[in-house]
Amino acid sequence: MIGLQRATLFEGTTLILLFGVAMPLIYVAGVDVATPVMGPIHGLGFMVFMWFVVRAWAEELISFPGVARLVAGAFIPGASFLNERWLRRIAAENGAAHAV
Repeated sequence: MIGLQRATLFEGTTLILLFGVAMPLIYVAGVDVATPVMGPIHGLGFMVFMWFVVRAWAEELISFPGVARLVAGAFIPGASFLNERWLRRIAAENGAAHAV
């Protein structure tokens, strides 16, 4: 579960950096370097995150509503941090902090 928690934090951080820093730089300041750098980093982070979500679901660490919550949260800036806290609580309840 710790891998999923870290992937959730990484995906959420890169999404905020992409939307909050890179995109405003390109549209406000005309600096077009940040988006081509942050875009692929976020894309890789999202793919790793989805891998951990599918893996946790396959290992029955989370249910389908949990999968839907995590995937929906990946598209809302800041929601990944709430989901990470939720995952931490689930891991503590199940005693499976190092299962994934």
